[in-house]
Amino acid sequence: MALEIRIASPCSEKWEDMSGDARARHCAKCKLNVFNIAELTEVEVRALLSKREGRVCARIYKRADGTVLTKDCPTGVALLRRRALAALTMVAALLVAMVGYRLGSKRSCATDENASWFDRTVGARVIDARETLRETKTLGPVVDELFPAPSRMMLGDVAAIPPGGTP
Repeated sequence: MALEIRIASPCSEKWEDMSGDARARHCAKCKLNVFNIAELTEVEVRALLSKREGRVCARIYKRADGTVLTKDCPTGVALLRRRALAALTMVAALLVAMVGYRLGSKRSCATDENASWFDRTVGARVIDARETLRETKTLGPVVDELFPAPSRMMLGDVAAIPPGGTP
């Protein structure tokens, strides 16, 4: 059952001005401990409200539907999971980008004798995959744009030909 709490007369004191920790602080004005419900589990909140018969001061985050945010709230836990997943995704993307940059910056790592075994092996496979993709109709133009084919070197005598004339 969802936890629903009502505050009859809200207090104007600031949480930041009170002394204490994230779970509970002491209010000098009303001389009561103020409990941060968002830092307590639902079981702890129920125990707090049942054992304290009388005035209980609390800091709450109330949703539009009237329910109160607690530490073990499924919505809050789901938000934390989404944030953790986003952070892991960013870390994975960064690692992939770093590996790709490292491989891209060592274009000749497949033939470099000073390169590590990993660089030579992965570099050769990346080059093979790139050249295979270059031959396809769909990705060939993209590969050509990103990795232009090396120009061929020709050796021999050079002769300058005048425009429209013969050598």
